[in-house]
Amino acid sequence: FGPEREGDRRALARWCATVGPPVVRAVPAREFPALREHDSIQIVTWNAHVGSGDFEGFLWEELGYRCDASQGLGFDGHFVLLAQEVFRASDAVPEATDDLPVPRRIEGHPESGHRLDIVQVAEDCGLSLFYAPSMRNGRQRGPDGREDRGSALLSTLSLSDLVAVELPLEAQRRVTPIASVTVPGAETLRVANVHLDVAGNLRRVLGTGGSMRGRQAVGLLEVFDSLDPTGAVPIVMAGDMNTWSERETVILRMLEVFPESPPPGLENTRSGWPADHLFYRQGESGLELLEGSYEVLPNAHGSDHRARVVTLMR
Repeated sequence: FGPEREGDRRALARWCATVGPPVVRAVPAREFPALREHDSIQIVTWNAHVGSGDFEGFLWEELGYRCDASQGLGFDGHFVLLAQEVFRASDAVPEATDDLPVPRRIEGHPESGHRLDIVQVAEDCGLSLFYAPSMRNGRQRGPDGREDRGSALLSTLSLSDLVAVELPLEAQRRVTPIASVTVPGAETLRVANVHLDVAGNLRRVLGTGGSMRGRQAVGLLEVFDSLDPTGAVPIVMAGDMNTWSERETVILRMLEVFPESPPPGLENTRSGWPADHLFYRQGESGLELLEGSYEVLPNAHGSDHRARVVTLMR
């Protein structure tokens, strides 16, 4: 899905020409215990800052999951991790000519010193993956190939009904990956990983009154309405909203559309700002947010963002 405005579509096509194809590993490489009717699911959103975040340390310390051969059937929990600012290094990323928009390269390294792209993380950890690149990660070639960066879904559960949404263009191209996981009781839970722009250029700020994130959010909400006109399917939408206050218009609008959301967190998740948020609509399901489970994790694990986590259960 993408915006209908012709100007958006032309500009987005130029950004899209610099990235490789999406990556899908719909089924986890490891065998996990079946999700039972009263099991819980943790939903986590984390901006990993393009290689700075230590995924293996994060999964172990925060979710109790080890990325080694001993995990799998011995793991008694399930999670969906919505990760922003992840990268993919591959020759599948095309060359970018000088006339195409390419942002500067971000090359973070975790404290372990081992910089892993998102495809390698999914393979090493045996998780399902849906990676949707948004933009190129610099023009130069890294040691493992050309790079793009974007957002991804990683899970112990199989992913289905995959959708990629190009948001209206403001400062940079942003793509929201959406997928479904199956919950006991024949219910489907939809998860959407959103990353909104920090700010457009000065001309855009003056021309829109600072409503850039609002325009991007409206484009995404239109897709949700198209996918589920009656609002029956439960959905979690979370990610890096790049908001400066919990009272921003985009936050208030999301709380209207997602009435079962936890109160917007006042905790700062990036420097001095509450940038990251999670929203929930229960629809016609029996899935509820576990009271008191919505929190900010204290350790950033090398990133410049701290993660938010919530638990869903029947």
